[in-house]
Amino acid sequence: MIKKIRYLWIGIFLFASVAQANTLVEAIEVKGVQRMEPSTVLSFLPFDKGDEVSQATLDQSLKELYKTGFFSDVKLSLNKNTLVISLKERPIVAQVSISGNDKIEEDVLMNEIHMKERDVYTPAKLREDVKRLKTIYQRMGLFSAEIETDVQNKTRNRVDILYRIKEGPKSYIEKILFTGNKHFSSADLKEELITKEKKWFRFFSSTDTYDPDRLEYDKEMLRRFYLRKGYIDFNVKKVSAEMDEKTKNFIISFDINEGNRYRFGKADVQVTLPEVDIQKLKKQIAFKKNQIYNVDYIEETIRNLTDELGREGYAFVEITPVSKKNEQRRIADVTFKIKEGARVFVNRIDITGNSRTLDKVIRREFRLNEGDPFNTDKIRRSKQRIDNLGYFDKVDLKTVPVANAPDKTDIAVDVSEKSTGSFNVGIGWSTYDGLLFEVGVQERNFLGTGKIVGVTASTSDSETQVDLSFTNPYFMDKPISAGFDLFHIDRDYTDDSSYNAITTGGALRSGWDYSEHVRQTVKYTLQRDNVTDIDQNASIYIKEQEGKNVVSMIGQVLSYDTRDNIFNPTEGFYTSLGIDLAGIGGDTRFIRVNANAAKYYEVMDQWVLSVSATAGYIYGLNQDVRINNRYYLGGSSLRGFDVAGVGARDKATGDALGGDWRLTASTQLMFPLGLPSEFGIKGKVFVDAGMLGRPDGHYVSGTIDYNNTPRVSVGTGILWQSPMGPINIDLGFPIVKEDYDETEVFRLNFGTGF
Repeated sequence: MIKKIRYLWIGIFLFASVAQANTLVEAIEVKGVQRMEPSTVLSFLPFDKGDEVSQATLDQSLKELYKTGFFSDVKLSLNKNTLVISLKERPIVAQVSISGNDKIEEDVLMNEIHMKERDVYTPAKLREDVKRLKTIYQRMGLFSAEIETDVQNKTRNRVDILYRIKEGPKSYIEKILFTGNKHFSSADLKEELITKEKKWFRFFSSTDTYDPDRLEYDKEMLRRFYLRKGYIDFNVKKVSAEMDEKTKNFIISFDINEGNRYRFGKADVQVTLPEVDIQKLKKQIAFKKNQIYNVDYIEETIRNLTDELGREGYAFVEITPVSKKNEQRRIADVTFKIKEGARVFVNRIDITGNSRTLDKVIRREFRLNEGDPFNTDKIRRSKQRIDNLGYFDKVDLKTVPVANAPDKTDIAVDVSEKSTGSFNVGIGWSTYDGLLFEVGVQERNFLGTGKIVGVTASTSDSETQVDLSFTNPYFMDKPISAGFDLFHIDRDYTDDSSYNAITTGGALRSGWDYSEHVRQTVKYTLQRDNVTDIDQNASIYIKEQEGKNVVSMIGQVLSYDTRDNIFNPTEGFYTSLGIDLAGIGGDTRFIRVNANAAKYYEVMDQWVLSVSATAGYIYGLNQDVRINNRYYLGGSSLRGFDVAGVGARDKATGDALGGDWRLTASTQLMFPLGLPSEFGIKGKVFVDAGMLGRPDGHYVSGTIDYNNTPRVSVGTGILWQSPMGPINIDLGFPIVKEDYDETEVFRLNFGTGF
């Protein structure tokens, strides 16, 4: 028995020894390859001819060959000392084509197909590409789209792939429903959503089609809305989308819980940093006790505290707002807990997706550089600046931790470029200029450098103008803009002052930012002015202005701008001071000063009150100010009065003579009219006031009408951001005026480009 056991152990040992024995590979034979060279196959192996290999090595080799993705079948066998590799190559894609797509451009679909010509074909890759194409169609609201594939075998182990698309009808949003909303109507909440119900007037929009990703964003929009209104406990319990099988349209339901409304209670700051003035930090709190709780004020306070601590030398801080709710009193005390944060620096900024725009054009918009301390607020501002370039449909910016370096982070920026060139043809009409026609070509990202090149020509009943402009926003790779303008303007003033003015010239300009809100611009202008075609019955004071003059002028504008949006502001402040000096050469000499200021308040949701004022003064240097350089008042500068309708006027001819100074002030309230926001229609009421000074020069007593008493008008109107361009309708009614003033109750302007 013992002898049998001994023999058994000897047998097991011998078997194991044989199993683990290595084999010397003297030759390697590759079979089945058609396109690939045998030497390429051998490069994937973890050993060479002449090496000894074990079974484990062969198993690993099998895995490596499959891992390449080039082969659908791999077999390894040893014939004495020869390794035989039998392969079945995957096909190569010869051609990719799409048919049946009418509603989405082929280029858009091709960009979503990852398996391109000369790539290795696999059924798995094909399924993924079909999935991506369906996602594109779903985002366009085409949920009934069907995509079939036809894989056709070609010679030399190649395949053609054809995507046959049946697009079907669009799936619209039939209705949006809310449950659980007690304090805000469903109509109010619908205004906060990006997703909209299908309406006849939304033919320019795709927001009325079903998009699951958009619904996720809508949930966040609702949350932000309620947090701004004081509802701290708000949450979206459920969002459901049901498709009507008959119409293929969707009904969206939001089930929400509003909770109670809170006001701010006590506000405090707790700091663990040494030598920090607590009272100075408390002044950075952006809200008052008993104000309605608003998350925007919380975020503004965090930004204020971060900036203040940064000025104190603390680049790495962590600020956590902690709200303590009193449910009975419905008050929330907020404490901002500040401690020193982890010391994190920017390691690398990676930019992808910009096939045309140069890296440096994007990189220069960053408010921090590689090696700088990481700052969340500067990251947010950087993304905003890249968005504001207008070169990209999408800007995704995220931070990526650096392996084995906890004190460093990478910033990854992925952009999706859009067209930046435009050819515009415009048509418009106003009560003053009459019919306006404009044509222009502009490229806002010339050769991907960020430079702006444009040429525009326009003509109307009262003016013909041609402009050529060039701007380099980063001259010599510095944050300084530089550019030039060439222009020719032929202006008809016969209705107001019985003459025409022709101006031809050019300008050199430059500008730079002192800070995020303060900007300086300087400009040199050289132009020739020609006062011509004076009516034979014109005022003697107009006739003496006839002739040509050369203006050589240097000027500057210093501006401060905190508006939230330069085109449609709802809050913020703007002011500027401009000074021009003419007489550095040429034969026209004057100094001119212009000042502007405007303040915007959102008095309630979508109700915006603005208060603005302007002041201007021009002084002739040892000569009278020419008529075409003077100020005029009326039209858009003082609604209710005609263009140049206020100011000195020749008694005999009625010609407007302008003035050497001007003051205006305006208060305006913009408000919604209860129409859907897509209409872009807002109402307004306004009060305008203005004064125009007497023109320089010698005037015979009793020959002109003039006094500098203020003129005042009140009015109402409509602003429509229409698909055909902005349309402004004003009804102005003068309530303080002189008998010789010329009034204009109705004023309309509209224009478009297409």
